[in-house]
Amino acid sequence: MKQILRLPLLFLVTAVLCACAHFDPEVTQQSRYYVDAKVDKSQLAVNVRPKGPLDESPKALLYPFWVSQKMDRSLLVGREIARVFHQTWTGEALFQTLAFDPELVYRGPEQAISVARRAGADLVIVGIIPYIIAGGTIDSSAISVQIRIYNTHTGNLLISMDQSARVNAKATQDWIVVSVETRLSDSTLTEAAAGIAHDMAIAMRSWLPPSDEVLGFADNAADMTRGLVASGQPASGGKFGVFPTPGHSVNLKVEFDVDSARIRPSSYPLLDQLAASLQSQELHGKRVLIAGHTDSTFTMAYNQTLSENRARSVKEYLVERGRIDPRLLRTIGYGKTRPLVPNTTKANMQRNRRVEVRLD
Repeated sequence: MKQILRLPLLFLVTAVLCACAHFDPEVTQQSRYYVDAKVDKSQLAVNVRPKGPLDESPKALLYPFWVSQKMDRSLLVGREIARVFHQTWTGEALFQTLAFDPELVYRGPEQAISVARRAGADLVIVGIIPYIIAGGTIDSSAISVQIRIYNTHTGNLLISMDQSARVNAKATQDWIVVSVETRLSDSTLTEAAAGIAHDMAIAMRSWLPPSDEVLGFADNAADMTRGLVASGQPASGGKFGVFPTPGHSVNLKVEFDVDSARIRPSSYPLLDQLAASLQSQELHGKRVLIAGHTDSTFTMAYNQTLSENRARSVKEYLVERGRIDPRLLRTIGYGKTRPLVPNTTKANMQRNRRVEVRLD
C-alpha cells in the first residue's frame, strides 16, 4: 500500500532528498530519488599488535589475498581485492615502500615470509577472505577480510586484524508522488574493501613511525611556503623533546660532509627551493630563523658547535646564491637536544640530522 504524505511534509522530504540524492523528476508519472548505497562496516578487531611503535619505516611486500571460500576465479578475486588495499595504503603513505606482486600465490605464512625476505622486504602482508558475496548492481555485497603482517627477519606475527563490510540493496520506499530507490554502484565490493583498508590504515599508523610529511619535512618551494606561513603560530612541546611541532616549522634534509659544515652539492637544489620560498609573495621581507640539529652521536659540546656551524652554512648559501638579505636570516644551533624521533636506528638518526626553518 502506498503511503500518503501531507503536503508540507512532502515538501520537507523533497528538500532533504534533493540535498543528498539524485532527483529524476517526472510530470506525468511518479518521480524518483536515487540514494547511493552506503558501506556498513563492523568494528575493527585487532587480535595481535606490536608491543610498541616500530623503530623505522619498513619495506613491505603485499601478497594477493587468499579466498578461502569456494568460488569461481578465486585467485583473480583475491588479486583484485589486494590491489584495492595496495592503492589505499599507498595513498596513505603507511610504509617506506609497499610492493605488490599480483603473480604471487599464497601458500602459507612460512612460504610468504621466505619470499618476502629474499625480496628485501622487512614485512610481508597476507590477506585472507573467508566470506564474500558479490551482488553487483542488483543485490547486496559483503566481504570479510583478515590481515596478517609478519616480520620477515624473525618470522613473528606482528599484526592481526579482522573486519567485515557490507553494501545493502534496500527496498524501494514508495510514496504516492515520489519513490526513493537505493542505487548500487558498479564496484560495491571495491568500495567495501576500500572502507576496510582505510580503517586498518588508521590502526597501523599508530604502530608505524611518523612519515616525513607528518614530521614537517618539505622538498619544494610550495610546501616550504605553506609550512613557514604556519610557523607564525606558537610552538608546543613534542613527544621526544621540547621542539616546534610539525606545522610550526619546516624541516629540510640538508646533507653535509661527515663531521663537517660543508654542504654537499646534492642538497643545493633543496636550498634553491628554500630561497625561492623566501622570495615568494607570502614571505618576502620576513625574518627567518635557521636552526641546526644533530643526532645523538658524540658529545653535547661537539654537537652544539656542529649544529651552529651547519646553520651558518645554510645562511651563507642563501645569501650568496639565493640573494637573500642577510639581515633577514638568524641562525641557532640546538645540537642533539631536540630530536624529532628516537635515535634508535640509522633512519631515525638521519631524520634528526636536519635543518629547521621557521619565521623569526
